[in-house]
Amino acid sequence: MFGFRKMNEKGLEIYELYGDNGITARFVPERGGLPAEYVVGDIPLFYLDSSTLYDRTKNVRGGNPVLFPICGPLENDRYVTGDGREYEMKQHGLARDFPWQAEEPECLRDHARIKLYLESSEETRKIYPFDFRLEFTYFITAGTLTIEQKYINGSGTDMPFYAGFHPYFYAPGVKAVKLHIPAERYFDIKTGETGIFRGVPDFDAAPETNLVFGSLQENEAWFDRSDGFRVTVRYDDAFRYLGLWVLRDREFLCLEPWMGNNYDMNRGRAVRVKPGGEYRAVVSYSVSKL
Repeated sequence: MFGFRKMNEKGLEIYELYGDNGITARFVPERGGLPAEYVVGDIPLFYLDSSTLYDRTKNVRGGNPVLFPICGPLENDRYVTGDGREYEMKQHGLARDFPWQAEEPECLRDHARIKLYLESSEETRKIYPFDFRLEFTYFITAGTLTIEQKYINGSGTDMPFYAGFHPYFYAPGVKAVKLHIPAERYFDIKTGETGIFRGVPDFDAAPETNLVFGSLQENEAWFDRSDGFRVTVRYDDAFRYLGLWVLRDREFLCLEPWMGNNYDMNRGRAVRVKPGGEYRAVVSYSVSKL
């Protein structure tokens, strides 16, 4: 059976869902609607640098930040709307920088779920001039966290966006023993070069690894951790890219499902939702013993 408790830690409201099967999932609505932790017994799915969670001046390094309305950067941090107006927006958009709201969770015998939502405001419209509502329902089961998403356009014009996630998966020691990404080639953001994907990169070769994979051939990617667990990312057809980001000196591996790629907002490749319409998508993360 699952249960729920709400607590305050260092000025942040934490929503915790827990089960008698050893599952614990923690959400921090004020910090971009962040799923901060998901633990199976004592096995963490996510990495979390708690010092960045409690410091509101920093981007949280850990958990599963939401990327909206863009993934990656824009040229010179700027984009132009259909009516010719120019706006400034930093990398990965605005959703992770604004507080979300949470509805009362539902706790059942074999699963729990909680809905978090973000609505446009006067402040968001200074960055992204559209009326929107994001509704993310998180389903917590034994070993799997599923995210059902709705992107709702309340504007009178088409709403362009390409959303995604930036999961910091816990990766102790060797970052990945095996790595499966269903793509043949990658683009190296650091060097600007393309290459052929041949499995686990040499993560020790440089301080940072930052790759983007397109032309995905399957709806699943995974890596095997050195502690004997496999992390699997599943995504529907809305997600056309996977990002791979690693810092050599940190115990995480980011395997990121994206709907769009760097700079797509100004290149006519964004998703467009009609006035009054909505766009739906699903992503799930699993951790399992090898």
